Amino acid sequence: MMTMFESPDRQHQPPVLVVDDDFSVRLLVAAALAQAGFTVVEADNGQQALAMFNQRSPSMILLDVMMPEMDGFTMCAELRKLADGKHVPVLMMTGLDDVDSVNHAYAAGATDFITKPINYTLLVHRVRYMLRAYQAMERLTDSERRLANAQRIANLGSWEWNRKFSTVSCSSQTLRILGLQDDPSPSHFRSIPWVHGSDKDRVRIWFRNAIATGDASSIIYRIARQGGIERHVRMQGEAVFNGKGQVCSLQGTLQDITEIRLAEERIQKLAYYDNLTGLPNRGFFMTQVKLVLEHAKRHHHQAAMLFLDLDDFKRVNDNLGHGIGDKLLKMVAERISHSLYSSDTVCQSSNDKHNSNLARLGGDEFTVLLAEIAHSQDAAIVADKILDIVSQPFKLGGHEVFVTPSVGIAVFPQDGTLTETLLKHADMAMYSAKHAGKSTYRFFDESMNEDASRRLIMERHLRKALDLGELSLHYQPQRDAENGRICGIEALLRWNNTELGSVSPANFIPLAEETGLIKPIGEWALHTACSQAKAWYNAGLGFERIAVNISVRQFSHADFYQLITRVLNDTGLQPSMLELEVTESLLMSDAASAIQILKQLKSHGILVAIDDFGTGYSNLAYLKRFPIDRIKIDSMFVRDIVTDPNDIAIATAVIKMAHGMGLEVTAEGVETKAQLKMLKKLRCDEIQGFYLGHPMPAEELSVFVEKQAIRKPEFHDQTNLHPAVLLVDDDHNTLAGLARLVGQAGYSALTASSAGDGLKLLAKNNVSVVISDYFMPGMDGVEFLKRVSKIHPGTVRIMLSGQSDRQTVINAINNGAISRFLDKPIKLNVLRSTLRSVISGKKHDIDERQLPR
Repeated sequence: MMTMFESPDRQHQPPVLVVDDDFSVRLLVAAALAQAGFTVVEADNGQQALAMFNQRSPSMILLDVMMPEMDGFTMCAELRKLADGKHVPVLMMTGLDDVDSVNHAYAAGATDFITKPINYTLLVHRVRYMLRAYQAMERLTDSERRLANAQRIANLGSWEWNRKFSTVSCSSQTLRILGLQDDPSPSHFRSIPWVHGSDKDRVRIWFRNAIATGDASSIIYRIARQGGIERHVRMQGEAVFNGKGQVCSLQGTLQDITEIRLAEERIQKLAYYDNLTGLPNRGFFMTQVKLVLEHAKRHHHQAAMLFLDLDDFKRVNDNLGHGIGDKLLKMVAERISHSLYSSDTVCQSSNDKHNSNLARLGGDEFTVLLAEIAHSQDAAIVADKILDIVSQPFKLGGHEVFVTPSVGIAVFPQDGTLTETLLKHADMAMYSAKHAGKSTYRFFDESMNEDASRRLIMERHLRKALDLGELSLHYQPQRDAENGRICGIEALLRWNNTELGSVSPANFIPLAEETGLIKPIGEWALHTACSQAKAWYNAGLGFERIAVNISVRQFSHADFYQLITRVLNDTGLQPSMLELEVTESLLMSDAASAIQILKQLKSHGILVAIDDFGTGYSNLAYLKRFPIDRIKIDSMFVRDIVTDPNDIAIATAVIKMAHGMGLEVTAEGVETKAQLKMLKKLRCDEIQGFYLGHPMPAEELSVFVEKQAIRKPEFHDQTNLHPAVLLVDDDHNTLAGLARLVGQAGYSALTASSAGDGLKLLAKNNVSVVISDYFMPGMDGVEFLKRVSKIHPGTVRIMLSGQSDRQTVINAINNGAISRFLDKPIKLNVLRSTLRSVISGKKHDIDERQLPR
């Protein structure tokens, strides 16, 4: 049976549950509580009371001890097993006054007890007090729960150090952070077993300082949990003082900030490290440089900065894709890092854990900071190591990739004392290394600043040059090597500025390419050259083609073919009269694409020549696929072609290869008659150079062509039809005497006072015999005749031999450099018989009796 007393204005408050099998007791208790303003619900046994508790969630229970079915002790014990019944206040009503019953009541979970007969006035006060205490406890419990949740969410725990016992006691959350849930006992702070070994001394010092001064400000350290797990914590404290002003305890918090630290590291990595290579980026590197320079300034030692740029890296991206390019950059970074740290290099730093002296500035640019060097040459040693290791082939995606760096070096303090200055100067030095041929290093010097200043001035004027009409074309004739006929004309760009004067193409054309100005300038040059060629053709000036140089930027532009066809249409020039000159490096930078462009040009009838052949690098497998018409031998192989067998060998190989492929050959830089004769002998097709005509304005070229005979004298074979004897001796008296003897013997004599002059005369004349002295300055007679044997193998080579150089002459004869020898002083009859013998074609073997004695 259940009844309920309820005050209308208390319906919103949890009720008080009265449980007693005696109806009269329940009625009186309920009436007293209701009169005091409580809402009351009733139950007459333990089972009903448990069901009522689940339905109404009472704020308090008044429970009789002796009841049928389930007594008060059992009911209270069952109540305490329920999740919501653990802390509800239970007032036991009992007529028993023995101590055992009271103890039993508390053991069952009762909060308090009251004996029967009940004093109802006292009962009301007892209930109010118990409810007030319960509500206070609930508020405290809720506050602790919220605090515990907040600490759990914040990974925050509390601790207290007791000075008397020198122990640290920790909250459950602190123990959880420390991983010490199984060992909640206080720890002696001198052992602090949870602290990471590397941080123990710092934490001990913190405790000692806090005890001594009361300053317990925060400290961050690492803890070592079981299983080797490492966490970062922030500990903060507050000192508690006794009446004597001494620290008697420390209280504080411990917060697990591992995730915060990891997030900070991730943010720092994004802000200061390159995402691709993991190296420091520009921002972090510049900070490091500033610190290093300040340290170097204080301690009066040198530092160095190396600026690296990969040569032709764009070719890798264009040919193999950016994915391979990124992998290459990572591998380059690893190699450079390895070269810096694999041995005790001058740049190694004991406290550098992040390779902070190596950084990637962006793209294919890297920097190395050498914090302390004894000499500038130390930086060169590092640069050499980097050049060597980076230049080794890379295996990437089934490709063998080659890449080389150009390195610029700036040294503190002589090259700059500020970070930005040092970086700028290292950058300048790097560009100097590129201009020197790449794959090398250069130190900065002040002249580079002057060059940079001149470059800025030049660039400013060059941007206006086209509009101001300062650019012009000069034209140089290209002649048939056999008969001297002008068969082609090369258009060469010139720039004359009012402030700078005449600027060399070697200076302003690279600048135009770097700044992108080469595109409008190149288009103007092409249009102007084609217009002029058309005008010459209409005037009857007899030549076959106009040659125009094409830059890398022009050739690789998407609309290059359309530009060429548009210019030809605008000027009316026949495509077969236009020859485009491109370099080896231009074609090989992207060979597959170059082949497609060249095929388009060839299909239109346009001629193509490879300029400066031999100065770049050529893959012959690609070269044979290039649809080209002509190869131009660079002037560097023509300059010493009269005297250097190696240049002759190179020119011979190029000419034979080109003819074998059905191509024509033009030699550039011909400046002497001897060079012309040698190139004719090697069967070169065409000649170009100062000896045959300087570059000149269009008007001068028109006059020049009209005045030239169809066959120039230098192209006729004007050499003596009778065999000549070349005499070479640095002693003029000896030379004059030999010339008289040769004349008396019936032969024409040519004389030269040095080996170099002798080689030039050999190139120009039909010489059958060379007679040379041994001792001569510069190049001795043996070396001279060795060269003659390679350059003019059909010429008989005779050495004037003395007693002192006998063994040298014997060795030269055995090596084939010398054909004959004549003893000094030479006699007329011996000279006459020897010359007759060799010139008439008689063969005389040299035996031991002929050797010098």
